Amino acid sequence: MQKTLLNTFKYRKESGNGGYGIYGNYAASKSKYYYSENILKDELVVSLKARFLAIALFLYFFIENGTLGLLPEKVYYVYRNMRISDLILYALVLYSWINIREYLDLFKSRAFFIVKLLLLYFLFEFAVSAIRYGFNPIEYFFRLKGLWSSFLIFPFMLLLKRNGLIFLFKMILPFAVIANVLYIITALTGIPFSPDVSIITQKLPGNIEVFRVFGSTFFGEMFFFGFIFYWITDRLKPKQILLIVLFIIPHILAFGRNAWARFAFTIFLMFVINFLRKKEFKILLRQTVVFTVVGIALLIAFIKFIPGSDFYFDALEARIFQGQEDIKYSEGTYGARIITQNDALLRLWSNSDIILGIGMHPMWVVKPETREEMLFYSAFCDVGWPSVLAAYGVIGFALALLFQIYYLRMSVKVIKRSKDSLYFFLVVMLLAKLLFDSLVNFSYMFLSVGLWGLFSMLYFFIPVLIYEYENLKKQGKI
Repeated sequence: MQKTLLNTFKYRKESGNGGYGIYGNYAASKSKYYYSENILKDELVVSLKARFLAIALFLYFFIENGTLGLLPEKVYYVYRNMRISDLILYALVLYSWINIREYLDLFKSRAFFIVKLLLLYFLFEFAVSAIRYGFNPIEYFFRLKGLWSSFLIFPFMLLLKRNGLIFLFKMILPFAVIANVLYIITALTGIPFSPDVSIITQKLPGNIEVFRVFGSTFFGEMFFFGFIFYWITDRLKPKQILLIVLFIIPHILAFGRNAWARFAFTIFLMFVINFLRKKEFKILLRQTVVFTVVGIALLIAFIKFIPGSDFYFDALEARIFQGQEDIKYSEGTYGARIITQNDALLRLWSNSDIILGIGMHPMWVVKPETREEMLFYSAFCDVGWPSVLAAYGVIGFALALLFQIYYLRMSVKVIKRSKDSLYFFLVVMLLAKLLFDSLVNFSYMFLSVGLWGLFSMLYFFIPVLIYEYENLKKQGKI
């Protein structure tokens, strides 16, 4: 039994003492030999726990994305609008709280303090809103699942401490490939090959009409950025070109100018950070090569594998320059619509509770009932900081602003002192998200906290930042 476990975990035999050890000699005597076996058993249990947690997280995201149509949608529902993924979400959060001792250092970290305040404030607003609007607290709670997804930050902390992150990514990758292939086919044909997507037709200048698909590509962009980051910081791997092209094409065919700007901004930030850290001329050469290889591969893929590639090139050009006439004459612009919605939400805030806001109002928890509520509802969906101000008042807005400033500063601090690694890459992704929302996004986001709590994937990026911060702190680098 001992030999089986030792070989499984690749323990090596130490020369000169006849014992086995890992990163040292744990078995110089018979008593230490059995002590080593106990360590192996503990490691095996931890590994199984990490896999269990990673599988549960995977199932949550997989069911939320419709399981790629493997099961009918009605199978996911347990009671009314409650889905299986909802139960997994609550079970994951409860499980992580039960095992809080495993990540107690992360929970007590000063880098986590702002998030704890924000999450507590959401719970407080829930209690106040339930009393104010006379909701049944239990049903009301389950209607706010999107908000409670912010609490996934705790299961991800536990996953990091159990070293299960790589296992989770390995599970996600094949399904990400399938999801992106289905998305591309859907965007080209207008037929929903993936169940949880919505399709509209959009007319572009020049009488061009395209399908726009709104739905998940199941972490495709995460893998795309990961491969690009690896190319920039380490070396170019030709065998990854196909995956990079696969993961970027859906976002091109989505015809979302905001998404295009975010991709360009994130890659540019990666280049800048890597150059500032290493300060070598060959970095510029490598970046030029990366840009060239990706560009050529994408061009070849479009010409060879996308039917009617000339049509899509024209459509992309039309989409990029769409709206110039509106801007010229200041009529019907996207910006004008957003400003109108901002004004509506600011009026709502100023005419209600300025300190606490309207809270979790029935108009966005259940549905709008009047024409005025419909205007507010659409505004909540479109814009950032005014929705936080109207919903959560001055206190909520102040906490969201503090969150934005604090984690921008903390991300830069960690990036300056970290070595290239998976965790470093994820912290860079966090910085890119925060900067883009604050400085670039033309939807007036300004904040990365919205009506439904932390924006998507922040509940994953923040634990990584805290984990890396605590590691640097232990090494005396912070």
